[in-house]
Amino acid sequence: MLAKQLIYLAEADAAGIVLGARVPIILTSRADTPVSRLASRALAQLFISHQTKAPS
Repeated sequence: MLAKQLIYLAEADAAGIVLGARVPIILTSRADTPVSRLASRALAQLFISHQTKAPS
């Protein structure tokens, strides 16, 4: 509920991915703005790049 309130009342952008598969699955809605869709893609890319880094 908090996420929906932030989106509608504060005009916040939200991003979502599903974890647990071999690759992250991007969650978007038909009502999402282009900025929100871009944020979901960026979040997935950050997750992938974090996973592929070798531990030091």
